[in-house]
Amino acid sequence: MKAVLSSVLLVCSIFFAIVGQAAPLSQGIPYYGEEFYQDLGKGAQNDVLIGRLQIILRSKHKQVPNAYDQISNACNGAGCYEHISLGYDSARVWLMGTYYLTEINGEYALPDVYCGNYKTASQFGSNGPGPDRYPDGNILNTEHTWPQSRFSGEFNGQMQKSDLHHLYPTDNQMNAIRGNYEFGEVARDTKKLKCPVSRFGKPAEGGNDVFEPPMAHKGNVARALFYFSVHYNLHISPRQEAYLRKWHKEDPVDDEEIRRNDEIMKVQGNRNPFVDYPELVDLINKF
Repeated sequence: MKAVLSSVLLVCSIFFAIVGQAAPLSQGIPYYGEEFYQDLGKGAQNDVLIGRLQIILRSKHKQVPNAYDQISNACNGAGCYEHISLGYDSARVWLMGTYYLTEINGEYALPDVYCGNYKTASQFGSNGPGPDRYPDGNILNTEHTWPQSRFSGEFNGQMQKSDLHHLYPTDNQMNAIRGNYEFGEVARDTKKLKCPVSRFGKPAEGGNDVFEPPMAHKGNVARALFYFSVHYNLHISPRQEAYLRKWHKEDPVDDEEIRRNDEIMKVQGNRNPFVDYPELVDLINKF
Protein backbone atom coordinates (compact mmCIF):
# COMPACT_ATOMS: atom_id res chain seq x y z
CA MET A 1 0.00 0.00 0.00
CA LYS A 2 2.83 2.42 0.82
CA ALA A 3 4.32 1.79 -2.61
CA VAL A 4 0.99 2.51 -4.30
CA LEU A 5 0.50 5.70 -2.28
CA SER A 6 4.03 6.80 -3.07
CA SER A 7 3.51 6.29 -6.80
CA VAL A 8 0.32 8.33 -6.80
CA LEU A 9 1.97 11.09 -4.77
CA LEU A 10 4.96 11.16 -7.12
CA VAL A 11 2.85 11.24 -10.28
CA CYS A 12 0.58 13.97 -8.96
CA SER A 13 3.35 16.12 -7.54
CA ILE A 14 5.26 16.03 -10.82
CA PHE A 15 2.43 16.44 -13.31
CA PHE A 16 -0.59 17.88 -11.51
CA ALA A 17 -0.98 21.65 -11.24
CA ILE A 18 -2.75 22.67 -8.05
CA VAL A 19 -5.98 24.45 -8.91
CA GLY A 20 -6.02 26.83 -5.92
CA GLN A 21 -9.58 28.04 -6.40
CA ALA A 22 -12.92 26.81 -7.68
CA ALA A 23 -12.29 27.26 -11.38
CA PRO A 24 -14.67 28.66 -13.98
CA LEU A 25 -15.52 26.15 -16.68
CA SER A 26 -13.48 28.24 -19.09
CA GLN A 27 -10.38 27.36 -17.04
CA GLY A 28 -9.23 23.86 -17.90
CA ILE A 29 -7.96 21.40 -15.32
CA PRO A 30 -5.79 18.63 -16.85
CA TYR A 31 -7.50 15.87 -14.82
CA TYR A 32 -10.78 16.17 -16.73
CA GLY A 33 -9.39 15.57 -20.20
CA GLU A 34 -10.08 17.47 -23.40
CA GLU A 35 -13.33 15.67 -24.27
CA PHE A 36 -15.00 16.93 -21.09
CA TYR A 37 -14.58 20.52 -22.23
CA GLN A 38 -15.59 19.65 -25.79
CA ASP A 39 -18.80 18.07 -24.46
CA LEU A 40 -19.55 21.15 -22.38
CA GLY A 41 -18.99 23.33 -25.43
CA LYS A 42 -21.66 21.28 -27.20
CA GLY A 43 -24.10 21.85 -24.35
CA ALA A 44 -23.72 18.56 -22.48
CA GLN A 45 -25.97 18.25 -19.45
CA ASN A 46 -28.02 15.75 -17.44
CA ASP A 47 -27.31 12.10 -18.36
CA VAL A 48 -24.75 13.00 -21.02
CA LEU A 49 -22.76 15.06 -18.54
CA ILE A 50 -23.09 12.41 -15.83
CA GLY A 51 -21.81 9.82 -18.29
CA ARG A 52 -18.75 11.90 -19.12
CA LEU A 53 -17.99 12.49 -15.43
CA GLN A 54 -18.30 8.77 -14.74
CA ILE A 55 -15.74 8.01 -17.43
CA ILE A 56 -13.37 10.56 -15.92
CA LEU A 57 -13.81 9.31 -12.35
CA ARG A 58 -13.61 5.59 -13.13
CA SER A 59 -11.01 5.40 -15.91
CA LYS A 60 -7.24 5.33 -16.05
CA HIS A 61 -5.44 8.60 -16.67
CA LYS A 62 -2.14 9.39 -18.32
CA GLN A 63 -0.84 12.83 -17.44
CA VAL A 64 0.87 14.74 -20.23
CA PRO A 65 3.04 17.80 -19.49
CA ASN A 66 1.26 21.04 -20.38
CA ALA A 67 -1.77 19.19 -21.75
CA TYR A 68 -4.98 17.50 -20.69
CA ASP A 69 -4.93 13.97 -19.32
CA GLN A 70 -5.38 11.13 -21.76
CA ILE A 71 -8.28 9.08 -20.36
CA SER A 72 -8.82 5.45 -21.34
CA ASN A 73 -9.42 1.92 -20.07
CA ALA A 74 -5.72 1.06 -20.21
CA CYS A 75 -2.58 2.95 -19.28
CA ASN A 76 0.98 1.83 -18.73
CA GLY A 77 4.20 3.58 -17.89
CA ALA A 78 5.13 6.94 -16.48
CA GLY A 79 2.36 9.39 -15.71
CA CYS A 80 -0.36 6.76 -15.36
CA TYR A 81 -2.74 6.89 -12.42
CA GLU A 82 -6.33 6.16 -11.43
CA HIS A 83 -8.63 6.28 -8.40
CA ILE A 84 -7.12 3.80 -5.97
CA SER A 85 -8.71 2.23 -2.92
CA LEU A 86 -6.50 3.16 0.02
CA GLY A 87 -8.17 0.65 2.32
CA TYR A 88 -10.26 1.89 5.22
CA ASP A 89 -7.47 1.81 7.81
CA SER A 90 -5.11 3.82 5.60
CA ALA A 91 -7.88 6.26 4.71
CA ARG A 92 -8.69 6.92 8.37
CA VAL A 93 -5.04 7.35 9.30
CA TRP A 94 -4.56 9.85 6.48
CA LEU A 95 -7.72 11.72 7.45
CA MET A 96 -7.02 11.88 11.20
CA GLY A 97 -3.26 11.50 11.39
CA THR A 98 -2.24 13.73 8.51
CA TYR A 99 -4.76 15.96 6.81
CA TYR A 100 -6.91 17.22 9.69
CA LEU A 101 -4.34 16.95 12.47
CA THR A 102 -3.51 20.29 14.07
CA GLU A 103 -2.31 21.68 17.41
CA ILE A 104 -4.22 23.85 19.90
CA ASN A 105 -2.37 25.21 22.93
CA GLY A 106 0.34 22.60 22.53
CA GLU A 107 -2.09 19.67 22.20
CA TYR A 108 -2.86 17.66 19.10
CA ALA A 109 -6.44 18.28 18.02
CA LEU A 110 -8.94 17.27 15.34
CA PRO A 111 -12.04 19.03 14.00
CA ASP A 112 -15.53 17.64 14.58
CA VAL A 113 -17.73 18.61 11.63
CA TYR A 114 -21.06 17.82 13.31
CA CYS A 115 -20.27 19.66 16.55
CA GLY A 116 -18.45 22.51 14.85
CA ASN A 117 -15.51 22.42 17.25
CA TYR A 118 -12.19 20.69 17.91
CA LYS A 119 -11.42 17.72 20.11
CA THR A 120 -8.03 17.91 21.82
CA ALA A 121 -5.79 15.12 23.08
CA SER A 122 -6.93 15.59 26.69
CA GLN A 123 -10.46 14.51 25.69
CA PHE A 124 -9.24 11.14 24.41
CA GLY A 125 -7.26 9.70 27.27
CA SER A 126 -4.41 7.40 26.27
CA ASN A 127 -5.38 6.89 22.62
CA GLY A 128 -5.48 10.48 21.43
CA PRO A 129 -4.71 12.09 18.09
CA GLY A 130 -1.20 12.26 16.73
CA PRO A 131 0.82 11.95 13.53
CA ASP A 132 0.08 8.88 11.39
CA ARG A 133 -2.44 7.39 13.80
CA TYR A 134 -6.18 6.96 14.20
CA PRO A 135 -7.43 8.04 17.65
CA ASP A 136 -10.07 6.42 19.87
CA GLY A 137 -13.14 5.88 17.70
CA ASN A 138 -15.37 6.03 20.76
CA ILE A 139 -14.57 9.74 20.94
CA LEU A 140 -14.14 10.80 17.32
CA ASN A 141 -15.33 8.63 14.47
CA THR A 142 -15.14 8.63 10.69
CA GLU A 143 -18.43 9.68 9.14
CA HIS A 144 -19.43 8.14 5.84
CA THR A 145 -21.48 11.00 4.45
CA TRP A 146 -23.05 8.46 2.09
CA PRO A 147 -24.06 5.74 4.60
CA GLN A 148 -22.41 2.35 4.23
CA SER A 149 -25.82 0.64 4.35
CA ARG A 150 -26.71 2.47 1.14
CA PHE A 151 -23.56 1.64 -0.84
CA SER A 152 -23.80 0.37 -4.40
CA GLY A 153 -23.59 -3.37 -5.00
CA GLU A 154 -22.23 -2.60 -8.46
CA PHE A 155 -18.87 -1.33 -7.21
CA ASN A 156 -16.18 -2.51 -4.82
CA GLY A 157 -17.39 -2.00 -1.26
CA GLN A 158 -13.93 -1.23 0.12
CA MET A 159 -13.40 1.47 -2.49
CA GLN A 160 -16.66 3.14 -1.44
CA LYS A 161 -15.89 2.71 2.25
CA SER A 162 -12.44 4.28 1.96
CA ASP A 163 -13.33 7.01 -0.57
CA LEU A 164 -11.94 10.13 1.08
CA HIS A 165 -14.25 12.48 -0.76
CA HIS A 166 -17.11 11.58 1.60
CA LEU A 167 -15.21 10.87 4.83
CA TYR A 168 -15.13 13.40 7.67
CA PRO A 169 -14.19 13.35 11.39
CA THR A 170 -17.26 13.46 13.63
CA ASP A 171 -18.20 12.97 17.27
CA ASN A 172 -18.99 9.29 17.83
CA GLN A 173 -22.41 9.92 19.39
CA MET A 174 -23.42 12.40 16.70
CA ASN A 175 -22.31 9.97 14.02
CA ALA A 176 -24.44 7.22 15.58
CA ILE A 177 -27.50 9.48 15.74
CA ARG A 178 -27.14 10.48 12.12
CA GLY A 179 -26.85 6.79 11.18
CA ASN A 180 -28.25 6.32 7.69
CA TYR A 181 -30.91 9.01 7.96
CA GLU A 182 -31.17 11.42 5.07
CA PHE A 183 -30.01 15.00 5.37
CA GLY A 184 -32.55 17.80 5.54
CA GLU A 185 -33.72 20.83 7.49
CA VAL A 186 -35.41 20.19 10.82
CA ALA A 187 -38.64 22.02 11.67
CA ARG A 188 -39.37 20.03 14.85
CA ASP A 189 -36.67 18.34 16.90
CA THR A 190 -37.33 14.74 17.94
CA LYS A 191 -33.96 14.28 19.68
CA LYS A 192 -31.91 16.67 21.76
CA LEU A 193 -28.34 16.53 20.53
CA LYS A 194 -25.19 17.10 22.59
CA CYS A 195 -24.05 19.57 19.95
CA PRO A 196 -26.88 22.01 19.17
CA VAL A 197 -25.29 23.30 15.96
CA SER A 198 -26.70 20.11 14.38
CA ARG A 199 -30.32 19.01 14.62
CA PHE A 200 -32.35 15.81 14.25
CA GLY A 201 -36.08 15.62 13.69
CA LYS A 202 -39.01 16.20 11.37
CA PRO A 203 -38.72 18.41 8.29
CA ALA A 204 -41.45 20.93 7.48
CA GLU A 205 -42.91 18.68 4.79
CA GLY A 206 -43.24 15.76 7.22
CA GLY A 207 -42.12 12.20 6.62
CA ASN A 208 -39.12 10.45 8.11
CA ASP A 209 -36.69 12.17 10.45
CA VAL A 210 -33.71 13.96 8.92
CA PHE A 211 -30.29 15.05 10.17
CA GLU A 212 -29.30 18.69 9.73
CA PRO A 213 -25.54 19.45 9.96
CA PRO A 214 -24.08 22.85 10.87
CA MET A 215 -24.34 25.55 8.22
CA ALA A 216 -20.57 25.57 7.71
CA HIS A 217 -20.68 21.90 6.67
CA LYS A 218 -23.88 21.85 4.59
CA GLY A 219 -22.24 22.65 1.27
CA ASN A 220 -19.53 20.05 1.90
CA VAL A 221 -22.24 17.44 2.52
CA ALA A 222 -24.03 18.39 -0.69
CA ARG A 223 -20.95 18.19 -2.90
CA ALA A 224 -19.77 14.94 -1.29
CA LEU A 225 -23.14 13.32 -2.01
CA PHE A 226 -23.33 14.67 -5.57
CA TYR A 227 -19.88 13.17 -6.18
CA PHE A 228 -20.79 9.83 -4.64
CA SER A 229 -24.05 9.65 -6.58
CA VAL A 230 -22.32 10.20 -9.92
CA HIS A 231 -19.23 8.08 -9.26
CA TYR A 232 -21.10 5.02 -7.99
CA ASN A 233 -24.33 5.43 -9.95
CA LEU A 234 -26.51 5.91 -6.87
CA HIS A 235 -29.82 7.76 -6.60
CA ILE A 236 -30.50 10.66 -4.24
CA SER A 237 -34.12 10.98 -3.15
CA PRO A 238 -35.96 14.07 -4.45
CA ARG A 239 -36.54 15.38 -0.92
CA GLN A 240 -32.88 15.13 0.06
CA GLU A 241 -31.70 16.43 -3.30
CA ALA A 242 -33.76 19.62 -2.90
CA TYR A 243 -32.03 20.37 0.39
CA LEU A 244 -28.60 19.53 -1.02
CA ARG A 245 -29.07 21.89 -3.97
CA LYS A 246 -30.10 24.63 -1.55
CA TRP A 247 -27.09 24.02 0.69
CA HIS A 248 -24.74 23.90 -2.30
CA LYS A 249 -25.63 27.53 -2.98
CA GLU A 250 -25.93 28.73 0.63
CA ASP A 251 -22.54 27.27 1.67
CA PRO A 252 -20.35 27.63 -1.43
CA VAL A 253 -16.95 26.07 -1.99
CA ASP A 254 -14.31 27.69 0.20
CA ASP A 255 -10.51 27.57 0.36
CA GLU A 256 -10.50 24.66 2.81
CA GLU A 257 -12.68 22.51 0.57
CA ILE A 258 -10.48 23.33 -2.42
CA ARG A 259 -7.37 22.38 -0.46
CA ARG A 260 -8.97 19.14 0.69
CA ASN A 261 -9.88 18.25 -2.91
CA ASP A 262 -6.30 18.90 -4.03
CA GLU A 263 -4.83 16.81 -1.22
CA ILE A 264 -7.21 13.90 -1.84
CA MET A 265 -6.17 13.98 -5.49
CA LYS A 266 -2.57 13.46 -4.40
CA VAL A 267 -3.23 10.35 -2.31
CA GLN A 268 -6.33 8.81 -3.93
CA GLY A 269 -5.89 9.84 -7.55
CA ASN A 270 -9.21 11.52 -8.32
CA ARG A 271 -11.09 14.78 -7.84
CA ASN A 272 -14.57 15.93 -6.87
CA PRO A 273 -15.86 17.77 -9.96
CA PHE A 274 -18.50 19.63 -7.95
CA VAL A 275 -15.77 21.26 -5.87
CA ASP A 276 -13.73 22.19 -8.93
CA TYR A 277 -16.76 23.34 -10.92
CA PRO A 278 -19.74 24.11 -8.65
CA GLU A 279 -21.83 25.23 -11.63
CA LEU A 280 -22.01 21.62 -12.88
CA VAL A 281 -24.77 20.99 -10.33
CA ASP A 282 -27.12 23.27 -12.29
CA LEU A 283 -26.40 21.31 -15.48
CA ILE A 284 -27.71 18.08 -13.94
CA ASN A 285 -31.47 17.93 -13.40
CA LYS A 286 -31.51 14.79 -11.26
CA PHE A 287 -28.94 12.94 -9.16
